[in-house]
Order: sequence, then C-alpha cells, then structure tokens
Amino acid sequence: MARFSNLSWLQRITLILFVIMVANWAMVATTGYSLLGGDLFTLFFIVFFVLLGLTLIPPLVRRIVWRVRHRLLVSYFFVGVLPVVLMVIFVCFGFYLVLAQTANYLLHVEIERRLDQVLNSAERLAQDLYAGRGRTTPELPDEQTIVRFGTRPSSEFPAWIKPGFKGIVARTDGSHYFAADAAAGPGERRAEVFAYQKLDKHTLAELLPGLASVLIISGDNLNFKVGQYGNPEARLVLDSEDVIPTPQPRGFWDLPLESPVPQNARSMDDGRTITEVFVLRSRPSAVLSKLFSTLGSIAVVLGLFLLITGIAFLCVVLIGILFSAQLTRTLTRAVHDLYTGTKKIEAGDFSHRIPVRTKDQLSELATSFNSMTEHIERLIVEVKEKEKLESELEIARQVQAQLFPKEVPKLATLELAGACNPARVVSGDYYDFIPLGPRSIALVIGDIAGKGISAALLMASVQSSLHAQLTMGANGGLSTASLVARLNRQLYESTAPEKYATFYCGIYNEQTGRLAYTNAGHLAPILIRQGKITRLESNGMVVGMFPDFPYEQNTVDLQPGDLLTAFTDGITESENAQGVQFGDERLVELLIRNSDRPLDEIVKVVTYAVRDWAYDLDNQDDTTMLLARRL
Repeated sequence: MARFSNLSWLQRITLILFVIMVANWAMVATTGYSLLGGDLFTLFFIVFFVLLGLTLIPPLVRRIVWRVRHRLLVSYFFVGVLPVVLMVIFVCFGFYLVLAQTANYLLHVEIERRLDQVLNSAERLAQDLYAGRGRTTPELPDEQTIVRFGTRPSSEFPAWIKPGFKGIVARTDGSHYFAADAAAGPGERRAEVFAYQKLDKHTLAELLPGLASVLIISGDNLNFKVGQYGNPEARLVLDSEDVIPTPQPRGFWDLPLESPVPQNARSMDDGRTITEVFVLRSRPSAVLSKLFSTLGSIAVVLGLFLLITGIAFLCVVLIGILFSAQLTRTLTRAVHDLYTGTKKIEAGDFSHRIPVRTKDQLSELATSFNSMTEHIERLIVEVKEKEKLESELEIARQVQAQLFPKEVPKLATLELAGACNPARVVSGDYYDFIPLGPRSIALVIGDIAGKGISAALLMASVQSSLHAQLTMGANGGLSTASLVARLNRQLYESTAPEKYATFYCGIYNEQTGRLAYTNAGHLAPILIRQGKITRLESNGMVVGMFPDFPYEQNTVDLQPGDLLTAFTDGITESENAQGVQFGDERLVELLIRNSDRPLDEIVKVVTYAVRDWAYDLDNQDDTTMLLARRL
C-alpha cells in the first residue's frame, strides 16, 4: 500500500486499468464470460496503452538524454538530419508529382487535340454537304460518319447528340471512339454530321509515343492507387503495353511513374456517362527527356550543373555531420571532465585539475575551473586562519567580559545600572562601578579611540591602571583630577601618539550625596531632575594626548529622584539609511519619558531604539551607558 501511494496519479490509473484487463482475460479464460463488452474492452485497451506510453516514455527519454552526448545527438538529429531527410522526401515527392502531372497534362492535351481533329473534320464535311459540293467521305484515317439532313429523326443518328459535341463515346461491345458532332445551315437543307474515330490500343500507343504506355479502366467508384487498378468492380478496357511498352529504367532512381487522368465517356446508344480513367505508365527519365528535348546540348549542361550542385550539397551535409560529431566529442569530453572535477571537489579533493586540451572557450572554462579550485584551496586556508582568529577573539571577548562589573554594587542611596554593546567581538568602550569603602563608590565611563583588538587592549590597560590607583588611594581621600592626571601621563608614555581616550570619572559619597567628577573630553553626562536636564560639561582634554594637562574636579549634589546618565558617542552618532544621526535630542526625550522606570528597563529602551535607528550595525560604533539614580 505504501508503494502504491508513492506512485503518481498517472501510474495509478495505468496500474488499475492493467489489473482490470488482466482480471477480464482471466475470467474469459476460465468461465468464458467477460466483465467488459467488446467496445468497452477495446476502449480500455487503447487508453491503457496511451497511459502506458505517457508513463514509460518520459522516464525513458530522461534516461536517454541524461548524458550530454545523447542530448546533442538528439538535437543534431532534429535540427540537422531530420530536416534534411524531410526536405529530400519533399523534393522527391514534389519531383514525382510534378513529372506525373506533366505527363497527365501532355496526355490531356493530346486527347483534346484528337477530339478537335474529329470536330474540325465533321464541321468541314457538314459545310461541304450543305454547300452541295458532293463530298461525302471523311478526312481522317479510320474515321466514320453518320449524316442526316434537316431535323428529321434518324434511326442511325444518336438521339442524344447535340451539335458542337466532342468527347469519347463507347459502344456496348466495349469499343471506344473519339467523337464529335457538327451542323451547317438552316431548315430542311441543314446538314448535321456525327463523326467518330476508332480508339484502340494502337491509338493509345500513338498518344504519347516513346513517353508512356496508356491503359483505360472503367467502372463505378474508381479508387486508383499506384500499382493497382482500383476496386474489384473496375475492368480493363484498353492497354497499349503490347504495342509500345513502358520505358525502361535508366538507374535505381528511375522509379515507375503511374498517374491517372479521369476522363468521362458517353454511351453511343443512350448518352449515359461512363466513368473511366486513362492511366499512363512512364519513367521520370522519359518525361525529363521529353521536357528538355528542345534544349539540345544545353540540357546536358543543365544536367551536369544539377548533378554538381547535388554533390556539393551532399558534401556540405557530410562535412556538417563530421564537424558535428567532432564538436559533440569535444563538448562531451569537456563536460565529462567538469563532471569528474565536481565529483572530486565534492569528495574534498581540491588538488584535482581538469586537463586543458584545446584552445577555445571550453579550455577557458577548464582553466577557470582550475583557477576556482586554487582559490577554494586558498580560501579554505584563509577560513581556517579566520576560524582560529575568531576563536582567539572569542577568548579575548570572554577575557574582556571579566573586566566589566560582574555585579552592581548595592548602596542605600544610589541605584546603579550599566551596559556595553560592542560593535565587533570586543569593545573599546569601558564602564565600571568601583567600591571605595562601605559608603563611597567610583563611577567610570570611557571611550578608547578606534575599534577592535587595539582599542580593547588599551581599555584593559586603562581598567587595570584605574583599579590600582583607586585601590591605593581609597583611604586617603581621592581627587578625581589627580587620578585622571596620572592616568593621562601613563597613557601618554605607554601608547602610540595617535592613541587616546575620552574619560569620565566620578566619586559618589553616600554620606553627603555629593558627586565629585572630572570629565576628560567625554560627552557631557545628562542629569535629569524633575523633568529638567543639566549637562555635566567637560572640563579637561582627552587622556593620552598631552602629558601635563591640568585637570579640574567639579562637584554636584544629587537629590532624591535625580537620574544621571553617562554614555558614549556610539549612541548619539548612530546613523540611519539617510545618514541622519540619532542625536542628543532623541536620547534626552527617551530618558525624560522613561525616567521613572527601573534602570535596567531604561537601558533596554535606549539600546533597542538605537538598534532600530541604525542602518548598518557592522559599521556603527560601540554603545555604552551608565545610569545612576539617587534614592
């Protein structure tokens, strides 16, 4: 049942019909009774074979033309061989038909000429009888006449004959004649002559002498076919084969040429129409000789020209076939080489190279394939190196993650939160909460110039130096100005001239609620108090640029409900698709709107807003925030 369900609907119908027919055959063989009637069984049988063909032929065709060589051979057959064969058949058939119709026309013209002779003879005799010239004998050999004067009926004169008639007449004994009727004069002196000339096998032989033998067949519902005389009711009337036989062939191409010429005859007794067919038997060579007999020696020249043209055409066809065979071999060999190459690459053998045998586009394709495999080999090496570097970067990211605060310190009067989102694996931004005793804490945020590993290493240097200074001076009353000044000199002495950092350091005293801070070129933090903002502006140069720059310490008293936000330029300078920056105004609006929410939620709101705003996150800067709220 599972296999049946896997079949297509066409295969299912075919199988069902096959089962029905086999069951019917089995029942007929055992009981003699048929489930299906004869017509219904025939219909089922035809439909079954049609469906069987539709079921089997497409897979067979796909299997045959799967190989490119077979597909090209099939294409060449339909594009080249089949049209040539059809053209040759068409030309031969047309040639045969034109020659047959030419012979028919010559036979028809000759019959009409004989009838016109008999009619002219009858007309002249009628004129002589009317004029009383005394002539009563016919002019033509074997011609007989019946004459009557006036309009009185004559027992010898056929009653159905009208003046002007011409045609073939037949008697009841089977004899045939060329006949015509003519009249001259009015009234009782009117002379009417019915003339007829014997039509026998000798006369038939004289119609197309040296061109064809002619026979006459007669009967009702004649259906003439080449090599046959029609239906069984047809009878042979006359045949000139004994007098002048059919021309002999001049070569294998000189096939028999048989063509019918329908010709109605009239009964001599009652004028009844008798269906007859003149059949001429000839050869194409005889008809051509007759047609070109007037050209003389020119006919030989034309024949040679046609022969040379035919040979040239044959040579062109043979050359085309040979060229197609060579092209097929070249194409299929190239495709096979490519197929083998892809299988090698699929198996992981990137050292395989396709042989280049020719100097054409296929060879360029093979060269491109070989170049591609070389590039893939190099890319694999590069990917491995990149994976190794990414692994090292991941280790660096994990190490750097240890430099950020693992947990937020808990103070009775100050709530803290912070987040850093690197633009790359590691970040050059830095924030920190450093406890300085049970009732004091340092709030730090910085932005190292540049991105990536170099900025992260400098950030680690700043973090270690800052922790060392804060630890040594925790009990001695620290000054943020002196702390930043020492950090500035250390960075200046230990880093390259182009390396610097913006830095903000604040120390909060829980007993007084006062925040002492020094801002070394960093973006001014935002203080929100009762819906209004205050900027803690910069009061110093960036650290690491000048060794002896004097830094100052400022203070601000934090009141309950105050929200302090410090951030890096990656937030405000993020750009959308039009190149518009996120800006301070949008940040301030977000902070004011969400100032009453928990600090972690404020960080998420700002982070998501900046991420939605940014167009190209890979080229954006690191984004870092530090939030502090006075309780």
